[in-house]
Amino acid sequence: MYQLAQLKQYRNAELLEEYLGNPSVPEQEFSFKHSIELDEREEYPEAIAKLLEAWEFHHHYIPTAYGGKLQSYEELLMLIRVLSRRDLTVAIGHGKTYLGSVCVWVGSEQEEQKYRLARIIKEQKQVSLGLTEKTHGSDLIGNEVEAVEVENGYLLNGEKWLINNANRGKAITVFTKTDNNGNSRSFSVFLVEKDSLETSAYRHLPKIKTHGIRGADISGIGFDQALIPKESLIGKLGAGLEITLKSLQITRTICAGLSLGAADTALRSTLDFALTRKLYGDNVFTIPHAQKLLVDAFLDILICDCLAIATSRAIQAAPAQMSLQSSIVKYFVPTTVEQLIHNLSVVLGARYYVRENHWWGIFQKIVRDNAIVSLFDGSTVVNLNAIALQLKHLAKQRAKIDINQLTELDNHLENLFDLDKKLPEFNPQQLELFNRQDNILQGLEVSLGKLKTLQESPALDSTLLENIITLTLKLINFLKQLDETLKKLPTSRGHKESPEVFELAQQYCTLHAAAVCLHIWVHNRTQLGDFFGKGEWLALCLHRLLGSLGQSLDTVPTAYRENAAQEMQKLYAQEQLFSIVPLQLAKSIVK
Repeated sequence: MYQLAQLKQYRNAELLEEYLGNPSVPEQEFSFKHSIELDEREEYPEAIAKLLEAWEFHHHYIPTAYGGKLQSYEELLMLIRVLSRRDLTVAIGHGKTYLGSVCVWVGSEQEEQKYRLARIIKEQKQVSLGLTEKTHGSDLIGNEVEAVEVENGYLLNGEKWLINNANRGKAITVFTKTDNNGNSRSFSVFLVEKDSLETSAYRHLPKIKTHGIRGADISGIGFDQALIPKESLIGKLGAGLEITLKSLQITRTICAGLSLGAADTALRSTLDFALTRKLYGDNVFTIPHAQKLLVDAFLDILICDCLAIATSRAIQAAPAQMSLQSSIVKYFVPTTVEQLIHNLSVVLGARYYVRENHWWGIFQKIVRDNAIVSLFDGSTVVNLNAIALQLKHLAKQRAKIDINQLTELDNHLENLFDLDKKLPEFNPQQLELFNRQDNILQGLEVSLGKLKTLQESPALDSTLLENIITLTLKLINFLKQLDETLKKLPTSRGHKESPEVFELAQQYCTLHAAAVCLHIWVHNRTQLGDFFGKGEWLALCLHRLLGSLGQSLDTVPTAYRENAAQEMQKLYAQEQLFSIVPLQLAKSIVK
């Protein structure tokens, strides 16, 4: 087991777990049974929200500089994960307040505006983000909601649609057009407090029926000559698109916590079924295909876990590289978890589809709820496009790296990946719209060098280490081939990238995820417990990722998968999170 005293950023997540209780106990307020009942009624989880507010969960949406508790995005990721393993409706509905607030934390130049927002959140008032419109979707440049400057403020007109907490929110950050030039400087963002508006100046649109997160307030809001004060402006006039895109770099990363929470319960409930359901004279877990699907799901969670943790740390340790990293994590984690959930449904059989019985039908709710994660804060296509636009430049930068940069790169990797390293304070001024380089893939050679120095260590299995080195060399060679392909591609055509470039972007995400797993193992090998330190999981994950890229690979030793299966069962039995940092979950039986 990892040493909790060393990783204080996870302590609050364990405390929250203990406070909320085990969701498999039906009498708990925040239980699977209660969440299913609310979902059936399409009812907002009021009592659960009050439970979270009594714990002051909402204070984690406010930076410590403004009287809140947000000082580590790695911590916030895990807190969201704790909520999401119980109910994505709650996690998305309650967490929306941070999404609605982040433009202020990132882009506001008014200290009073920041303190005012902190007071609103502390008063347990929800904040939403008015970004999308019915006729434009993710095309922000096409948005038509308009704010026209007048003598005593701005007049706001138009409708925002498909907005979480549009009705319930007391304040809303609104993305608006502020001139008609049609370029990136034509938009601004405003923090609008509904209580300050004339009642005739805004109207709530009806709640929209959704496939998943049925109890969430997914609706919209319309503004009709709504007069808002000049102080409502966030940042400079015309800076709205830049502020929004930089803010989404943060929220896209935290979205990984939603998918990982869903994945944990999907695997936990399926494993429970496999261990207790008797078929053909034994339990389902003994069926080779079922066990393979379960172990593969466990490995996929570990891969996504590494990627999400590293990216959440990068918000503070490498903010200038978040335009790339946030898009990668937002593409890779939700899509991987969607496939993981689908694969687990094969093990559950008919029970995955029913809305009752096994674990009160929580799996079918996860299937529906998790599907939305890949849609908001930039859909899969939007994020792949953001990655594709940067690939040629990044390939050129990798070609320029020389030996004199390796020491600096080594230090960067250590600060980012060593989970025991204290992170610097988040500096939003360091966020960029475009990556100048990708230290994670550039750092593959650095970690390869560290692997080779471990060949002298008697504590590591030499055959396993050779396997990891071989897999790392395959990663490096694949990256070189990818870069050669990128060099031959024509210059980017904005939002009209070819299907080939999108495929290369997907491959790049897979390489990035593999590199992250490697770096995390190299920098935490001796501090996260025996299973993590031994490294068999890493060999399995690298093998799995390279296999998805069509690489020809030797067979992984059977013992690696057997040991992974044992670790998965141990975490399940001890009620610990499926993670490289397996924090203690709330106990199902209180002694």
